[in-house]
Amino acid sequence: MPAPALLDDPRVDHVTNPVQIFTGGRLWLTILVGVSSLVVTWATVLHGCTTAVISGRATPDGRPLLWKNRDTTSSVHNEVVVIEDGPLRAIGVINAGQDTSVWMGMNEAGFCIENSLSLDLRDDDDQRQGLGNGALMKKALRTCRNVDDFRRLLDQSNATGRSTAANFGVIDASGGASVFETGPNQFQEFDINDPAVAPDGFLVRTNFATTAKALPADPDADSLTDVYSGVRYCRADDLLSKATDSGGTIDLRFVLRHLARDMADTNGVGFSGTVNGQVGPLPPVIPIDKTISRRTTVSAGVFHGVQKDEPSESTTMWTILGDPKYSIAVPVEMRCRAIADPLEGSRGGEIGEIALTLRDWTLTKDRHSIRTDALPGIWADLWPTEDQLIRQNLEHRDRMLDSPESAFEASQSQHERLASKAYAAMRQELVQAKQAALQHAATPDESESLVPQSRPSTGSDDVIHVAIYDHAESIHRRTKTLSSVLTSDHGFRCDRVSPGDIRNGVLSDYDVLVMPGGSASGQSKKLQDQGREQIRHFVDAGGGYLGICAGAYLATAHYDWSLGLIDARVWDRVHWARGNGPVTVSISEIGQQCLGISDPRVDVDYAQGPLLVPGRYDHLLDYNVIAKFQTTVAQKGAHEDAMAGTHAVIHGEFGDGQVVCISPHPEFPGGPNQMVRAAVRLVAGDAADDD
Repeated sequence: MPAPALLDDPRVDHVTNPVQIFTGGRLWLTILVGVSSLVVTWATVLHGCTTAVISGRATPDGRPLLWKNRDTTSSVHNEVVVIEDGPLRAIGVINAGQDTSVWMGMNEAGFCIENSLSLDLRDDDDQRQGLGNGALMKKALRTCRNVDDFRRLLDQSNATGRSTAANFGVIDASGGASVFETGPNQFQEFDINDPAVAPDGFLVRTNFATTAKALPADPDADSLTDVYSGVRYCRADDLLSKATDSGGTIDLRFVLRHLARDMADTNGVGFSGTVNGQVGPLPPVIPIDKTISRRTTVSAGVFHGVQKDEPSESTTMWTILGDPKYSIAVPVEMRCRAIADPLEGSRGGEIGEIALTLRDWTLTKDRHSIRTDALPGIWADLWPTEDQLIRQNLEHRDRMLDSPESAFEASQSQHERLASKAYAAMRQELVQAKQAALQHAATPDESESLVPQSRPSTGSDDVIHVAIYDHAESIHRRTKTLSSVLTSDHGFRCDRVSPGDIRNGVLSDYDVLVMPGGSASGQSKKLQDQGREQIRHFVDAGGGYLGICAGAYLATAHYDWSLGLIDARVWDRVHWARGNGPVTVSISEIGQQCLGISDPRVDVDYAQGPLLVPGRYDHLLDYNVIAKFQTTVAQKGAHEDAMAGTHAVIHGEFGDGQVVCISPHPEFPGGPNQMVRAAVRLVAGDAADDD
C-alpha cells in the first residue's frame, strides 16, 4: 500500500495523532501526523511497482516492450508458471505456490499484461468486491487475445465491479500497446501508439493515476513534486526520454539493464558506479527506498513482443526473479511448454532465492540501505552472462522464423539451456559471496586454549550456577532437557528463570545464562529492553552466556532485537526456516580442546538454527570458530550451497564475559551432550573436562 505524496518529504520523522488524508475526494489511507512532521506505518511505504509500456515505433526492431519492476512485501518468493486452465495457454509470474493471481504474464496469442498499484483509483465507498488486480490479470491472460479484448473485459466488469486499483500496461501481437488506469467501476485507456498521447512512443506508470489527479497522460516533473512515487516516475521517464533523444530508440537490453537496475538519488542523479551513474567507485552505502530497483523489489519482467507478421508464440518474457541488482534475466518464449527448474518452485524459483540471499546479506541493519562492496563483483560476473543470453535468444528468435516446423522443440531446449547457464552463474555467485563472508573469521593460534582461567563461582560451593531462560507458563520441555544434561553429578545447579526474573536482576546470582531454542524474536520481545540490557550487563561484568539455536540468533549483532553480544551475523537469513534434520559438524583443533571432544567430526540434530558468519562490527571483538557445518539441511526453498562451511559453534568475549553460540542441538537425547556441558564450563571460566 503506497503512502500519499507528502511522505516523500525528508522532514517526515515522527508521529503523534492519527488522522485521515483525502485527495481528490478519495480516501488514500490512514497515517499518523505530528505537529511539524509526518510518518506512515510500516506497511504503507513498501508496495509500489515501476512500469512502462513502449510502442514498437520506439524500438529498433519494431517490437513493443512491456516492463515491470515488481515491489511487494506480501510475498518475496516468486516463480514462473505455465497456466493451462483457460481457453488460452499463458505463462506468468506468481507468488510462489499461489496461482490464483498473476502479477505479470503473456499468453499464446501474444497478449502481455502487467500492473502497478494505484490506490487513488479506489472509490470512497469501495466494498472490494469482484476481481482484484492479480486475479483480473490471470483472467485476462486466459481469455484476452489483444488490447481490444482487454478493453471489453473492463467494460463488462464495470457494471459488476472489481477490486482493482491499478495502472495496467498491455501489449499484443498486432502492435497494440496501452495503459489502462482502472478503478472498481471505471477505467481510462491511453493508447501508446497515439503520438498525441505518447509523443515519444512510451508511457511510464508508478503508483498514482493521472486521471485521479487531473494530470496529462505524460505529466512533467513540476506537476509531480507532491505526488508519492513521483520520484521514480520522473527517473524512469527521464531515462526513456534520453534514450529516444536525437532519434534514438529503446531496445531490450536497455530496459533490462538501465531501467530495471537503476539506482538514483531523489534528484534523479544515478549514484556513482551504478549502471546509469558516472564512472567511479560506488558510495559505501546507498539508500534504496526510492530507487527504481529498491528494497522491496522481488522480481522484474520485460516482455519482448512480436511484429505483426511474426508468430505470436515468439513473444518472450525476460524474467528476473529477485531484486534485479542481484539477479539475472532469463528468457521464456511463449512456445515453451514447461518452465525450467531454476525459475519454478512452490517455495520460489531457485534463481530468485539466491538473489534474495545475496540482497539480504548487503542490507544495512535498518534494512533501508545496502552496503555496496559486493555489487561490483556481482555485476562483473552476472552481466556478461546476461549479455550472452540476450544475444543467443535474439539469434534463436530469428532462426525460428525460418524453421517454424522445429520452433517449439527448439525453443524449449533453448529455454532450458539458457536457464541452466543463468542458474550456474547465480550458484557460483552464492558460493563466492559466502566465502567472502567467511574469510573474516578469526584464526587464533591453534596451540593456545580458548579456556580462560578459572574464576570463583557465585555460590559458596564449587558447582556452576546456571540460569535457564524459560518464558512458558509451566516448565518447558527445553528446560527439562537442559536440566537433564546439566546435572549436579557433572557439577551444575540449574534454575529456571523467567523474563521478569531477568528484568528484576536475578542474573547476579548465577555464573551462566543459557538461552535455549524456540523463537529468538519472541525471547527478545518477552525480555523487553530492560531484560536485554540486564543480560548485556551480566555478561559485560563477567557472566557467561550460552545460546543454543534461538539463543544463538539472539546473541548476534544482526537484528534490531538481538543482544549484540558477539560479532556475528546470520548468513541466508531469508531462508532461516530451512528445515530440521541431522547434520555433521567439523570441530577445529581448538574446538576439540575446549569442548573436550577428540573426534573432529560430530553428528548432531539441527532445527533451523543460524548459519553464523563474521559480523565485522567494529565495536565487537572477532569470534573464534569452534565448529563448522559439513553437511546441510536445505528444505523450504533454502539452497543446498548456503549452509556448508558456515559456523555452527563460535566463541567470543563481551566485556569481561564469555559467549558461546551453538546453532544445532547437542542437548537433544542421544546427541553429543558433553558439548553443552563443556560450553557452559567454557563461558563460566572452568576447565572443560567431562566424562
